[in-house]
Amino acid sequence: MAKNSSRASDSRTIPANSVSRALALIGDRWSLLMLAAAFQGVRRFDDWRLGIGIATNVLTDRLNRLVDCGCLVRVPATDGGRRQEYRLTPMGAAFYPTALMFWRFDRRWSRRRRLQPGALVHTGCSATMMPTLVCAHCRKPVDPHEVAYREGPGAGRDRMPPPKVSRRSNVQLDDGAQLETLVGDSVDYFGDRWTQQVLAAFFLGAHRYEEIRAQTHISTNLLAERLKLLTEHGMLVRRQSRTQPSHMEYALTPKGKDAYPIILTLMKWGDRWLATPAGPPLVLRHLPCRRRLDPVVVCDCCGDELDPRHVSFRRAAAGLKRVPSR
Repeated sequence: MAKNSSRASDSRTIPANSVSRALALIGDRWSLLMLAAAFQGVRRFDDWRLGIGIATNVLTDRLNRLVDCGCLVRVPATDGGRRQEYRLTPMGAAFYPTALMFWRFDRRWSRRRRLQPGALVHTGCSATMMPTLVCAHCRKPVDPHEVAYREGPGAGRDRMPPPKVSRRSNVQLDDGAQLETLVGDSVDYFGDRWTQQVLAAFFLGAHRYEEIRAQTHISTNLLAERLKLLTEHGMLVRRQSRTQPSHMEYALTPKGKDAYPIILTLMKWGDRWLATPAGPPLVLRHLPCRRRLDPVVVCDCCGDELDPRHVSFRRAAAGLKRVPSR
């Protein structure tokens, strides 16, 4: 009986991972869009509703969630009325690097780029720029092939998140939305915690169906759906196994590999805000400099770490000239 009880308990848990913890809180498409809009100064209910085209009931639910988890805080409106505003907390503000990595991914891979600023300008050097993920120590761009992983002091198992948090939304971006945000079209397939969790498994070395399921404990129907989704969107390719030719496996395409900065910044956010007192579940080492990896997002023109107060949004047609990297 004790053995059966242990198996049942294990089936309701997944390996501890900061990406999983982060996605359980903010891994749905509307939460991602709302946080991205907050970096552009959105603070009021109607500004979110009209800005990103979100239904009133969904907006109410996500605002409550983001307040409850500590990313937003309710404050009296600045105009002195009875209305409330929502401000980013330090926890919410720390999501900014991930929002920038979403913008970077969409600029490189999205064909439509709806709801997205055409250019980001770093006011520190007055240049249009591409935010870039680098190692804080050696300042070299982070390549997934140059990162080693080992279990951290917080390694263990976490409870599975509630099913409602894991459910994938079928709603597409609203063409009537009025705000250009950092998170663009990719939210239609990234805006789901299981999809991103599957991607994270590939960066930890998984390739075969059984390996991915062992890392994520996703049900067979959900895993099959997510693998199909990522394949259809050009993130994965299905191929014959290189080690066992009688088996099939999945591999990341160049587009799929380019999602690494999103996963890595989510992991850093989770390590900072959601780790247990023991510490992070995984420790990363940057092989080129042989130091513990601390990924930071910088301006690719001047190399300074990016702060939302020093980045402005402009349309691509504004005629801005790019300053060469140095």
